[in-house]
Amino acid sequence: MSHPPPAPGDRAILESVWDNRRRRWWWLPFPPVLESAFQAYYAQRYRAHMALGLGVGILAILVTVFEEFMLPEADRAIPLFIRLGLLLPVSVLLFLFVQAGWWPRRQQSMLMMASLGGAMGFMLMGFYAPASHSGLYVGTVVLTEIFGLILLRLQFSYALASAVVIGAGSAVVLLWSPFPGSALDNFVDLALIVFAGALCLIGNFMMERSARSDYLQLRLLEFRQQDLEATNDHLQLLLRSDALTGIANRRYFDLRLLEEFRRAERGVYPLALLMVDIDCFKLFNDTYGHQAGDEALSRVAGILATFARRPGDVAARYGGEEFALILPGSKEQDARAIADELVEAVFAHGLTHGASHVCDRVTVSVGVASILPGQDGLDETRLIAQADKALYDAKMQGRNRAASWSSVTS
Repeated sequence: MSHPPPAPGDRAILESVWDNRRRRWWWLPFPPVLESAFQAYYAQRYRAHMALGLGVGILAILVTVFEEFMLPEADRAIPLFIRLGLLLPVSVLLFLFVQAGWWPRRQQSMLMMASLGGAMGFMLMGFYAPASHSGLYVGTVVLTEIFGLILLRLQFSYALASAVVIGAGSAVVLLWSPFPGSALDNFVDLALIVFAGALCLIGNFMMERSARSDYLQLRLLEFRQQDLEATNDHLQLLLRSDALTGIANRRYFDLRLLEEFRRAERGVYPLALLMVDIDCFKLFNDTYGHQAGDEALSRVAGILATFARRPGDVAARYGGEEFALILPGSKEQDARAIADELVEAVFAHGLTHGASHVCDRVTVSVGVASILPGQDGLDETRLIAQADKALYDAKMQGRNRAASWSSVTS
């Protein structure tokens, strides 16, 4: 069911209203901030129901036209005019309004007027009918009251106003006007109309209370769904992120490498991988302690993450002081250029490493490999192996540099 999305401040209001309804079961209206939204929801939620009720009412007006043909011919004109000239056109027009969804916030008022008009119309027919037939129309008033209040799903306040007006109008017509029939018959008819109205009001109250409870639960469910989605997103982030560095973890790296390999195989484009290792990291830990080592890992991870520039790129912690960067669509020379930039970026960061065999700051060595899945006859594990061998070659050359698989093979 379509209705406005929950606003940030709505939740406290909804929960407060829900709690109050448990203590004040008899109170139907919502606070103004919710009432307007509920009325729009109600009009849309029960539009088909109200249109069906109006359709049944139109059919009943046409079917019960036999009542006029039971009258003497001289007494038919006015009842027929009221039925076919007033009640039928108004009911058809209201049906079209409800079916089209026009003026949804005015539907309850229009339906109330239709209920009043139908009841008073049949009462008026009975007034102009002979005494021998007037009771037939009064009985139709009772049916119209039940139809108008229940089948059209009038809300309680509108149903109450309609029942009071119908009861008062019927009392005036039946008791204080020269209505055909005996005084006892008219009093019994009035009692039936009042009793039917009272029963209908109980039904209207229960229906509206149920509709309002459904609306509150639906809106609160939206917030709970948001909470569930947020929790799920957080769990997914925990499952794929390295707790220390915040970039992708090994599990997510393995998954994404396989996905990108298959995607590159289907799309026939190269897939590159950078394996990155912090030089002399064990000496860094031994010299500065594990807390400083964790800080160094986080800083290098942050630098690496800046090189995952495209949607398919993935920066991940491979394990220990080793990292990886997946670069879909990159040839070896392009990936090597990125690797050289990464080496320079870490060096330029200037994180002190006095125990290093390379220089007085933290540096990295990078191995680069790129394959064309589907044509080279290799899988993702061979790509990792090639990048690892290139990384070993970079270390053998003195560290703080990048090396490519092609240079290893040459």
